[in-house]
Amino acid sequence: MSRTLNANYIQTEISVYKNGKICSLTFNPEKETDIQFQNGKKIKSGCVNCINPQCMSLRDEDIECAEFPDIAHDMSKYLCPVNAIKSGAKAIVIDEKKCIGCGLCVASCPVGAIYLQGGKAKVSHADKKDLDTFAVDTAGIQKQNRFLTENNSPDKSGMIQKESERIIGKICDEIKRMSQEEQNILARNLLIKLGNHATLARQGNVYMRMDGFYSNKKQFGVVEIETGADMLDVSRAILDDVAVVNVRYGVDKNKNHPLAIVLSLPNKRTDYWQVLKDIRDIIEMPIGTITFGALLILLWNNKEVHDFDQFYIDVDNSSIRSSVVSLVGRSVNIGDGFYGVLENSK
Repeated sequence: MSRTLNANYIQTEISVYKNGKICSLTFNPEKETDIQFQNGKKIKSGCVNCINPQCMSLRDEDIECAEFPDIAHDMSKYLCPVNAIKSGAKAIVIDEKKCIGCGLCVASCPVGAIYLQGGKAKVSHADKKDLDTFAVDTAGIQKQNRFLTENNSPDKSGMIQKESERIIGKICDEIKRMSQEEQNILARNLLIKLGNHATLARQGNVYMRMDGFYSNKKQFGVVEIETGADMLDVSRAILDDVAVVNVRYGVDKNKNHPLAIVLSLPNKRTDYWQVLKDIRDIIEMPIGTITFGALLILLWNNKEVHDFDQFYIDVDNSSIRSSVVSLVGRSVNIGDGFYGVLENSK
């Protein structure tokens, strides 16, 4: 007889789909996700109330960068940067007052049970006839874990959110109001959901000034995150970061591909652009610069990014639009210079 575990969990019941293996998830802007099974059946997806919800927490391996093994890093695995998602008795619960509409939870749900509507994350509820539902006991948890393991990488298509100036502007305003810790978590988690390992430097480490690191199958690098006006300090900080990890931890500076994540690309009159060019010309180190808005657009289009050198920009070319367009495979519905998302504001 299985031992009841209800006392340890908020959930009172958990489920799996009766139709077996999931082939694909198709995202629909402003609408629920379509789920296609191997047996050919297609339905609207709904929450199975995971006992360990992937829409709330990252995996250990997500925040481990093999190229920086000796550097102490932040062990937090929160997915939602503003803590807007909680487990519920029969389905997850989203606090729409907190939600900023980034879509991280949508991209993370293994069965596509979360979607964006009106700039907020919503939970869809499955038809009970499509589910096998279990008590929260050892046997039930094992059945759900087996189902999720067998369906951990369905094909994904469609679009989580159709970008617009209204949506991007609203989220950028929300990011401005977030704490630095929340901004850093958002940046880290966007990198992870775009196919990278990423981690943040441990807070309180006075010997480690950098914000974080990323790595993927092609490259790795230090990360600086800036949402204010101190853009010139970003390039200087990156040089310091590269030197520190080289001298103290033996990370080859010639293999380091630094990345700056910013809220808006700075005005062309700032020295940032010339400094980037000088760094590349003198020490042959291109520093990638990408905005939160560009990361969101890529996430909403189910893309992965393993080459951040393509986001190198300087005084001669201060636009990342062509790189984003190339990755999503279409034009992007954001005006020239809007919020400094794809090119510097005029």
